[in-house]
Amino acid sequence: MLRSARRRLAALRHRRLDSVTRALQERLELLETRPAAGLHGTYAGDGRMLVAPAWGGRLLIPSEDLSLMPELVTRGVYDVPFTAFVQQQLRPGDVAIDVGAHVGLFTLLMGYQVWERGRVIAYEANPRLVPFLRDNVAMNWLADRVEIIPRAVAAARGTAQLRAARRFQMLSSIHAGEELLLSGERSDTIETVEVQTEPLDDQIGRVERIDLVKVDVEGAEAQVFAGMEGLLAS
Repeated sequence: MLRSARRRLAALRHRRLDSVTRALQERLELLETRPAAGLHGTYAGDGRMLVAPAWGGRLLIPSEDLSLMPELVTRGVYDVPFTAFVQQQLRPGDVAIDVGAHVGLFTLLMGYQVWERGRVIAYEANPRLVPFLRDNVAMNWLADRVEIIPRAVAAARGTAQLRAARRFQMLSSIHAGEELLLSGERSDTIETVEVQTEPLDDQIGRVERIDLVKVDVEGAEAQVFAGMEGLLAS
């Protein structure tokens, strides 16, 4: 009887995984096949592009950026698999942390997914991008559920040197790896800025649970994980 019960449980788990996979695949196909009705963005002045993401909302992004901006203006979506994953996984009332929020593309998506009962904590250290992040949260009316922390996530509190790329802004990082030493056609101006750091373990006790942590820090992931050992243990 116990063996039979285990087989039934395994079958139920398999069907559950199949349903999750099917739901995720449907969202991927929707995002990838949705016809693009012209461009998804326009110049809004003052060095800003105004973009209408394919999943809704409004987004301001620096017009000089050559990493995220061209993809959003021409397609209205960036990183289709992760976008579909967030839409499939986050539910109203959930709590998410966006480490390396940039101008807030995924911060906004998470904010729409968790609704007013949920919470999103967005970390962004680049002082050039924080004003964009704040404006994007405000003009999408998500300030009631999104908290912006203008610091880098690291192993401990302190300071770090942020290597901020001017044109390929998504490559900015506190990690001093060679991947930021762009050359040839992707040559860039790298500005070094001192920024404040804090570990994600500072969030222990501030939230009851965390449903999703998205980390996009261009090589500094090890520092992020080193600073969230308490969260992982809990």
